[in-house]
Amino acid sequence: MGVLVAHPNPAQFLHVDAKQRTAIVTLVAGYNGENNGFNFDGYGRGELLVSIPRGWRVRVTCTNHGSLIHSCAIVPGAMTVTPAFPGAASPILPPGSSTKFSFIASRVGTYRIACLVVGHEEARMYDVLDVNRGGKPAITARPGP
Repeated sequence: MGVLVAHPNPAQFLHVDAKQRTAIVTLVAGYNGENNGFNFDGYGRGELLVSIPRGWRVRVTCTNHGSLIHSCAIVPGAMTVTPAFPGAASPILPPGSSTKFSFIASRVGTYRIACLVVGHEEARMYDVLDVNRGGKPAITARPGP
């Protein structure tokens, strides 16, 4: 029988500056023990959904809270290592480190928020970024498998 891990409120990981058309996203790799530590903000397996209107700037703070190396990247699909947008990836981060990156969500579509360390996405360390035609930025969580 597995140990239940309390999921954090996803709202704390997104802040919106509507005037500047900027979404500020916090990604904490290895946030807790969920999915054996292979998670962002306590969510993996596509459980976290970040929605951003096309044309908005996305500023990401990527922090490695885990005990392994991790990264944060927005990629066009599974097992892809090339960022979906220019500037949409962090370098590999040692435990306890943090970095920031920024990009424009210039194309409508569904993308993955993934860790690019070999084997981590296969361990289901990914979530979802949806760039849509309008509306306002949002972050929601849904139960995983």
